[in-house]
Amino acid sequence: MGRIIACMAVLLCWTVPALADTYTWTDKSGVINFSDNYSSIPKAYRKKARRLGDMSAEPAQPVAAKNSAPSPGLSKTGDKAQAPANDLYAGKQGKEWQKELRERAANYKQLENELLELEKLLKEPGGLAIERVQRLPAEFRDTQSRYNAAIKAYNDLNDAANKAELPAEFRK
Repeated sequence: MGRIIACMAVLLCWTVPALADTYTWTDKSGVINFSDNYSSIPKAYRKKARRLGDMSAEPAQPVAAKNSAPSPGLSKTGDKAQAPANDLYAGKQGKEWQKELRERAANYKQLENELLELEKLLKEPGGLAIERVQRLPAEFRDTQSRYNAAIKAYNDLNDAANKAELPAEFRK
């Protein structure tokens, strides 16, 4: 019985922190701040604060105000808020960001498929010439290196999009 109570206590300790929202914002000196209490965010930074774990690019809102009007700069179309198409984000329009993100994603996905095919050939090389079988490990390593570089390029671009505050609708 004591073990069951101890297990339940451990499980409760893991689940309670998961219920809290965490907010982040950058102050005017460039310091990134975190808080689990929306009201503790200085009023000057509340509009730009983001809720961690929320994949949207909209500013965080207190839980009670979640269904209020859309963020400034967004136009209301039906039930979805959309960013104006001609807005610039770090000097590039949203559609340019979108195109570049899609190209980089397609590149790493193509390399991922190549890796899967090479992995199959490495496991079951039946029917391949011996020279081809001998080249497979080097080809796999080369493709894996290109894949890692493509993932890094995509992540770097995604980080730049985050810094430019690119809205979520341009990341699809």
